[in-house]
Amino acid sequence: MDYQQSDVEVVYRRGDWHSWHDIVRWLERGLSRDQQADNELSEVESRELLDGFRKLDQQATPFTTDPAHAYRVLQSVH
Repeated sequence: MDYQQSDVEVVYRRGDWHSWHDIVRWLERGLSRDQQADNELSEVESRELLDGFRKLDQQATPFTTDPAHAYRVLQSVH
């Protein structure tokens, strides 16, 4: 896993998310435009975050608005 909790915090600062799917769509749009979802995230970080958030969405993991908790949950799927 090439991203840190601070990278998850970047994602959470970029939107008013209500589901993992919201985050997945945002990451997909960013990657389709620029090879990275955000200027604070590398391409590898963006892709790994996308993979992790997709897994959470597919597993119907309860959504959290807390980036620290989201990071811990993401660690469990990698």
